[in-house]
Amino acid sequence: MLPLLTLAAFAFQFVGGTRPSVTIKNGTLLGVDLPQYNQSLFLGIPYAQPPVGDLRLRPPRSVNASFGTFEATAYSPHCWSRFTTGFDDNSGFPNSEDCLTLNVIQPHGVSKASPVPVVVWIHGGGLTTGGSADYRYNGSWIVEASMANEHPIVLVSINYRLASLGFLGGKALKDEGSLNLGLRDQRLALHWVQENIAEFGGIPEKVTIMGESSGATSVHAHVIAYAGRDDHLFNQAIAESGTGGGNFSLPTAAPFQDTYNALLGNTSCASTAKQSEADQLACLRALPIDEFRNNSAGTTGLVFDGDIIDVPGTLEAYRTGKWVKAAFIVGSNTDEGFGFATLGANTTAEAKTALNGVIPAQLQDQVLKLYPDVPALGCPFNTGDFQPANTNPAGLQNKRVAAITGDVDMAAGARWLAQTISSEVPFYKYRFNHVPWSTSFGTIDFIAHFLEVSYVFNLQNNDTAFWVTNHFAATYLGPDAPIGDRFLGTRMSSAWASFIATGDPNNVKIPGAVTWPKYSESKSGVNMVWQSQGAITEKDDFRAEGMQFIMDNVFF
Repeated sequence: MLPLLTLAAFAFQFVGGTRPSVTIKNGTLLGVDLPQYNQSLFLGIPYAQPPVGDLRLRPPRSVNASFGTFEATAYSPHCWSRFTTGFDDNSGFPNSEDCLTLNVIQPHGVSKASPVPVVVWIHGGGLTTGGSADYRYNGSWIVEASMANEHPIVLVSINYRLASLGFLGGKALKDEGSLNLGLRDQRLALHWVQENIAEFGGIPEKVTIMGESSGATSVHAHVIAYAGRDDHLFNQAIAESGTGGGNFSLPTAAPFQDTYNALLGNTSCASTAKQSEADQLACLRALPIDEFRNNSAGTTGLVFDGDIIDVPGTLEAYRTGKWVKAAFIVGSNTDEGFGFATLGANTTAEAKTALNGVIPAQLQDQVLKLYPDVPALGCPFNTGDFQPANTNPAGLQNKRVAAITGDVDMAAGARWLAQTISSEVPFYKYRFNHVPWSTSFGTIDFIAHFLEVSYVFNLQNNDTAFWVTNHFAATYLGPDAPIGDRFLGTRMSSAWASFIATGDPNNVKIPGAVTWPKYSESKSGVNMVWQSQGAITEKDDFRAEGMQFIMDNVFF
């Protein structure tokens, strides 16, 4: 796919021929044709009214009006991220409050008369940053993989409000019913898909929701939304590195209330602090966006609101049957804990301190016995006795702390979910076990969070300076990449596309492809292990004793 500005310019270079067009409930969309990929693109389509002015900090509202003819030729701005003076996923892209849009990639030959399944991509970024225009989420190649499989799909990617504009807590918003706004944005986008995707050749009854990190957390939130009420918005789900334990916070919990209070008290709305909640919110809605953002640092995120989030926690909802019975792909990456752990521990006492917030204090001694101070057993895994002593900060027990952190945050949740629901729905689990060729983390390379995304999307973007500067650890899989990495991208994108289209990741046109069995086909469960040296399957029983303790005692 072409870069943002180039794509917008390209759209107006038609001197003849027919522009791709689709008529939906709100009007006619004029898109961009990509003949080299046999695809049509429809970009920046509004699915909600702009959440600005009096609509700021309110649940999203449908457009409910005609826009006539709409030039769907360029991605819209990212939704504003959390305030930061540094670099985040929004860096290098336009940002705006008027951002509630989505994009559609439609293969040639797909139409209302010959419809195909749909995937909706929900980007990650901690619910505080990111956007669908990000080059790392370029959907052309996974759609191309679906076409090579002879099971084409339509891809939708969405923007949603972030940070304090999308996930602010506090009593005033609780009382008004204006919580979890970014999740409600996503939900409205899914309703838009149901109403309109048939016009693009999508099958509304065959929709997969897919996300990574907080995008995966969002996927799970939709599966358990309204205590598992099935609104028939999707029938399958893909959750990459985002199946954690624990319960949702209350919106009035101190960290959330403090964020609201600081936003109010540090702006020109401070004078309303002793006035009514309605007066406070009216003032916050009228603030200039720069004043709002520059004073909105603090805790934000999903909270229990008794409505869209009406269960104590994600895993508790699955445990009690309050979830939509969707087919799943779920997995994590081998060494994610090393990127999330608090580093610097040299003693067991310091390891306990580093695990505060990860393991309850009363359980730390038991967990540490199950994860001994043996570097060869720690994370990054499979690195022997090597101690990444030059990490910042250095710590002789860094690998021990990282192993525990990664299992709590990522690996154990995915295993618990597989063990709990894989007998009820088709369920495929994976472990990504490959260090990408163009990624380096300094002293030691490890299989970190997010790294699988490049391979799932089989990213072929030009390896430009912008790409290198603005995309963290994303890996370019274009012509200069090693053949092993290129094949891994082809294989993974084909498997994901096959699952989206058919409910089975094995319907691919790749000779010698390793069969990915359902998790329930093995007594101990089975993972597909994705690695460039050859994909394999494994029993899902590594670190069994430690993860079982986490599942039984930390999650519940």
